[in-house]
Amino acid sequence: MIRKLFLIYTFLYINGSSSMKLENNKYNNYKYYYVKGDASALDHVKNYMLDKDESFLYIGDIKSAQVIVPPELNSAFLEIAKNDKVNATLLYDDIAEVIRAEKPSILRSKKRGFSWDAYYDVNDIYKYLSNISKTYPQWTEEIVGGKTYEGREIRGLRINTPAAEGVEKPVFFIESGIHAREWIAPATTTYFINQLLTSSNPNVTRLRDQFDWRIFPTVNPDGYHYSYVVDRYWRKTRSISSNGCIGADPNRNWDYNWGQYSSSDNPCDYQVYAGSRPFSEIETKTLSSYISGIDNLLFYVAFHSYASLLLLPYSDSTEHVHNYEDLVQIGKASLEYGYKVNEEKYSGPGTAAETLYKASGGSMDWVRYALNTPLVFTYELRGSSFHWPAERIPEQGEEVTQMMLGLAIEAENLGYFYSDSSLSLK
Repeated sequence: MIRKLFLIYTFLYINGSSSMKLENNKYNNYKYYYVKGDASALDHVKNYMLDKDESFLYIGDIKSAQVIVPPELNSAFLEIAKNDKVNATLLYDDIAEVIRAEKPSILRSKKRGFSWDAYYDVNDIYKYLSNISKTYPQWTEEIVGGKTYEGREIRGLRINTPAAEGVEKPVFFIESGIHAREWIAPATTTYFINQLLTSSNPNVTRLRDQFDWRIFPTVNPDGYHYSYVVDRYWRKTRSISSNGCIGADPNRNWDYNWGQYSSSDNPCDYQVYAGSRPFSEIETKTLSSYISGIDNLLFYVAFHSYASLLLLPYSDSTEHVHNYEDLVQIGKASLEYGYKVNEEKYSGPGTAAETLYKASGGSMDWVRYALNTPLVFTYELRGSSFHWPAERIPEQGEEVTQMMLGLAIEAENLGYFYSDSSLSLK
């Protein structure tokens, strides 16, 4: 996730030898606050709390932040916030209850199987991909985009309906879940897959038929699994550095201006360690190799959370790519389509360097620079925290479906590809 002056501190460093048992209950009775005030006051509150507990978690920008407070420090936090005239609004009284509510019960899972009112672990997501490919064998196949440090495959789904002889469809690639804790991104991506394959809306079926789809719900499955069973706020991969610290930020590890902006060279940095070198992470190295082998790649779309924002390349420069105005026009059309679903607004489109701050080593920028892919976008999905209510997954799923429809329509209007007839609204 890219956010202005993003700061985050870990609750607990967990050694790689720790057993992979359910430990998210360590957040029992931790309170989750939204705080607002001037920059100096917020900074003072943050530093005061860090002096008391270096694992204090703070996520924020200049004027506001979200903090997760251990029960034994709650009184001290409220006192310093009051003294510094920082407004603290309680969002969650016990964040552990929220984390538990995100997951399906064992009984419900057996009765209902995969659905979009709960968040699922990696194996369940992969099982869904396998099952859906068997349901639509004439259109779909499971694909592998790479592998991980812990030996998992980066699995996705190819959707490619029959085309006229000699016709090569443009490829539409979707990458999701590169940051482990952003659970709404993989959930929304599987929802979109389901819409492409099951919707009777002629606009959606035509969208499906126009492209050779390569869709990967979680390109950091090790990290996602770890966030699911151990530390809900884990962001990185699970590789082990020479000093024993765990993981690198897989969206700072691509070989485009690596290590220059919004990244760390400290392997113990919980947030934005860029890795020991470009593509040091097997996930980014193998996925980039897979992407490089795709012919006729037209669209590359990445899903993150949370900011309600559409980003364009390059993230670390205020200089614009040659078709920047086209990207803006196509992006605006996408956001207009999404707005019609729930009347929820996104900011942008624009570069992170202009709308937020400079960041280097991301997948979107590498795909644009190294492969010269014409249409590259990153969506920061909606929310006020990493905890989008599970029962509201379809809300964002419907928005994303329409936003992808908007992308395709406007790209075709601008001549980036041609099909037998144009998409039309219902």
